Amino acid sequence: MGGVFGYKPLYSPDEIRDLARGFSVNHILKNNAHQNKPLDFRTAYILGVFTLYPHKEYLKGLFEVERELAERQSIATLCALHNRETYLGIRSPDQIAGICAAIFDYDISMSQFSFLETDLDYSMDNCGMGGDLYRTPNVSTISALIAAADGIPLCKHGSPGNTDSTGSSDFLEFCGVNLFPDKEIVEEALTKFSFGYTDALDTRYKSIHVQTHKSAHLAHMNDIMGPITNPLHPKLMKRRVLGVNHLIEPRVVAEAYQILNEKGITYLEHGLFVRGFVDENRNGGIDEVSIFEGGTKVAELRRGRIEVYDLYAKDFGIGTQPYFEPPKGKLGKAKFSKEILEGKVEGAAMDLILANTAVLEYLARDISLEGGFERAKGVLKSAAAIRNLEGYIQFTGGIQDA
Repeated sequence: MGGVFGYKPLYSPDEIRDLARGFSVNHILKNNAHQNKPLDFRTAYILGVFTLYPHKEYLKGLFEVERELAERQSIATLCALHNRETYLGIRSPDQIAGICAAIFDYDISMSQFSFLETDLDYSMDNCGMGGDLYRTPNVSTISALIAAADGIPLCKHGSPGNTDSTGSSDFLEFCGVNLFPDKEIVEEALTKFSFGYTDALDTRYKSIHVQTHKSAHLAHMNDIMGPITNPLHPKLMKRRVLGVNHLIEPRVVAEAYQILNEKGITYLEHGLFVRGFVDENRNGGIDEVSIFEGGTKVAELRRGRIEVYDLYAKDFGIGTQPYFEPPKGKLGKAKFSKEILEGKVEGAAMDLILANTAVLEYLARDISLEGGFERAKGVLKSAAAIRNLEGYIQFTGGIQDA
């Protein structure tokens, strides 16, 4: 088997083969999923490997189940475990961390491309989990492009829309971005433009998302695992923002990172896990920072400790903004998002983007959110972000003037 030089999985194939004896999806369904009881770390790890088993030749022989049946069973199990009651359980961080660890170990590290590596000290991501109950522009992607134009390295991870019509990949493709450049091009682009993009469906990095986007077209635990398992080498992902799904509390994801850090899978030093809300009752919400009435719940992981607090529009030096929706349809939303990046849209839409860029400025430069907001506004107004994107498109073999 391949893999990154010096990268050692938590459990060897022989250990997995031993642990897999007696492994039963029915047991997990009856004793855990159907009773809303999260899995322990080790069981979750084996379930993660089992989910990869149909797609990876080097896992052949580790499980007794036929691989086609394993595909169906793992989809059913990951759907059943993906519910709010399970994520409220005391072991839910272990369940998330265990499956993610398996993806790092037996999907990304041993894939054709393996981990992205650069000479940078670090890079960030601000991917969200999706599953929003309200529609917004492509907030995380636009914010990443603004931050990158300000010299903050962003190794953005995303996918086509699954629960929404227009995901990060749909928006960037509309802009003319080549979504599947070779690994070396992305690595060089990270240094040259402070921006690189990997599509979750690029199986040269990982195969786990084939389930949700091709086999099943269903929301399941991949919504949680996708943003955590960015193909950037974990030792470089020292800081990040992660937008949280409506089924899960930000603290739970921060605690999952604590576990991954403790086991030497990830090396996150400073992270913000955010769930935004539209109204004061905090029903539903968005997987990004909110400047609307409901504000934002934040779990901040820093030097191994977690602090939970709320943010509101005033923390960015602005007034609370009314909720708005982007135009309907894939083309309408993508066009609107690009117009924001081009500085053609102001008001609540621009402020939403700038607030989400401000948290990246805070992580990168340890400046105030208000200071980060103003800095991001200057970058956006200067047209540096759209110019940087145009350079990235050309460098990676995309289509200009899409």
